[in-house]
Amino acid sequence: MLRRGLAAATAKATLHHALGLNLARQKRSDDALTELKNATLLEPDNARFAYVYGVALLSATRDQEGLEVLDGALAKRPGDRELLVALATTCRDRGDFEHARDYARRLAAVSPGDDGAQKLLEQIEAVLQGQR
Repeated sequence: MLRRGLAAATAKATLHHALGLNLARQKRSDDALTELKNATLLEPDNARFAYVYGVALLSATRDQEGLEVLDGALAKRPGDRELLVALATTCRDRGDFEHARDYARRLAAVSPGDDGAQKLLEQIEAVLQGQR
């Protein structure tokens, strides 16, 4: 049904995105990544599409590409909480604590009342303090 919609529709980005999510649920990650990428290319300013595509790339262990997609989306939407969380936690998990701290600081600045953002920043800073 989604593929028929793609053939007929003018608003194709949303359909590519939906098809990508459907394919991901079916564990067809290469096909899913293609569709999620198509959605992102068709609507490059849609932070949600970029977030989902970036996280899908990370899940497929294509970390560098995933980080580039997320960072590119963040350049367009510098205060996007989801993008900042994804970047901060991914960098932290990869052991890149300097970049993780930068993203976590930005997250804490755009979410001043968010205890989770503050805890993430404190956790990362504690690791960096322990490395000195």
